[in-house]
Amino acid sequence: MIFVWSGLGFLVVPIVFVTSMAVTMLLERLLGAIGHSEWLTAAIALGIFSGAAANWFIGRKLNSKPPRELVDPKTQETVLLYRRHKFFWVPMQYWSFPVAVIGLFVLFAQSTQAAPADGGKALPPLQALVECKGTASGIAAYADKLEAGTLAGWTQSPELSAFMSTVWRMPKPITVAGFQVQDVRFGSYELGNYAVHAVTDSTDIDAVARQLGLRGVEGRGLAREASKGAWIVAGKLKGRVEVGCEYPNPKLAG
Repeated sequence: MIFVWSGLGFLVVPIVFVTSMAVTMLLERLLGAIGHSEWLTAAIALGIFSGAAANWFIGRKLNSKPPRELVDPKTQETVLLYRRHKFFWVPMQYWSFPVAVIGLFVLFAQSTQAAPADGGKALPPLQALVECKGTASGIAAYADKLEAGTLAGWTQSPELSAFMSTVWRMPKPITVAGFQVQDVRFGSYELGNYAVHAVTDSTDIDAVARQLGLRGVEGRGLAREASKGAWIVAGKLKGRVEVGCEYPNPKLAG
């Protein structure tokens, strides 16, 4: 694509992009710290609005500078020389309007995702699913909502989905069995169990095993059998202790 500009009009793209990314990343960290990562879409919209605002103020500032006065030495007439900063022939500050419209579309997407499609029917708590106190049907309930686009804050993991059918991930931290955990994710094997895992804030796998009553089980590492054929498991992931539950796939049961 060929870009056309005059003066400093080319700055529209970096101003909007850099400001939007900086504000979005700042809000994402803040939302993660306070446990509301489900509002990430709104943070992205606010980042876009910030980019539009920054471009508006900078563009107006540049295009409002007074003209230079030049005197024709022959006629002694005064000539006003204006320097305009445009992007695709449009003064750069006016590009803030279409950028803001994009932000509105993103914000509208957040509002449509915020309302559950089933009228607010309660889902099983994630804590219970990770601790193996729920049932495999609880995972299916989450998956149904995620596929319908009615749960914000979750994303699909292409890397993990390469060997599982679909893996959903939520960075929002929760508490499981007394541990602060993050990166909650679940998925289903094509011909196997459902798995729900989360990374704890602990680096001592033995302490976690004692607290959860886990023991060495052949082929499973640290684990113990839970109800309905499910297994509570623990392992190491990037130096942290990962805990979770493996549920039998109800499609294969019986």
